[in-house]
Amino acid sequence: MLNVGKQKYMAYLFVAPIVLIVVLYMIYPMIFNIYNSLFSWNGLDLDKLYIGLDNYKTFFTAPIFRTIIRNFVLFSVFTVFFQALFGLIIANAMQRSFIGRDACKAIIFMPAVLSAVVIGTVFFRILEPNVGYLNVFLKAIGLEAFTQQWLGSMTSAIWILIAIQIWQWTGYSLTMYYAGLKMIPVELFESAMIDGAGPFRIFINITVPLLRSTTFGLTILGVIGCIKMFDLAWTVTKAGPANATQFFSTYMFQVGFEQFKQGYASAIAVVMFVVCMIITVIQLRLYESNMTQN
Repeated sequence: MLNVGKQKYMAYLFVAPIVLIVVLYMIYPMIFNIYNSLFSWNGLDLDKLYIGLDNYKTFFTAPIFRTIIRNFVLFSVFTVFFQALFGLIIANAMQRSFIGRDACKAIIFMPAVLSAVVIGTVFFRILEPNVGYLNVFLKAIGLEAFTQQWLGSMTSAIWILIAIQIWQWTGYSLTMYYAGLKMIPVELFESAMIDGAGPFRIFINITVPLLRSTTFGLTILGVIGCIKMFDLAWTVTKAGPANATQFFSTYMFQVGFEQFKQGYASAIAVVMFVVCMIITVIQLRLYESNMTQN
């Protein structure tokens, strides 16, 4: 048998590859990114000009920062809420057996497995103001008065993205809630019905509270997804018009790879990471508090 020293050595040996991967692909890039955020650098030249926290000051005082925060809050609140709401309502309705139920579940879930780039490209083709399929169709049937600058309006563009996101991910919420409903004992519903509770009261007083953990999980995943929003916004609106659909990731991409301000882009990435960490910690604390109470 191996002595204690050799067992320790073997344990470190087995763990070492994972630690190395984490250091090389997670910790080192984070530290290097924070380091770059303190410089004015175009990402091409070897020379960097140290400017301290000026990149952060520039970002926090720029009007675009308020736009990004507003878009993030709007996008998070509406998409997370309605994805969960629609998913829960549909999952509850799917508890009843009817012809074509499995086909309906598959159709609703299908957008969730598609790439956001594919979905964004399709909706761009549909909603493009000049030769988009929707406006062309409306003109063809004599309803030209109803044509709109769907993606060219600063007020409607963000809401179109919200609607697309809800459509794409409602099926995922449906699947999670459907699985959660299967874990609830049928006896609870039967007892409530015997006591005279109607479908609405059963839904509010039994279904919703018992699926609270699923709701928390979907909320955490949904908010993190909103922070990282890039592919859908970029393929549908290119973060426009006039920055109306700008998010952390899209602005970081524009600054870093179109304007060649890598130091500034690194500062945006650091801010994005900090915001993500703060929100995740708050959500996990709320989740743990909820689990403790239950």
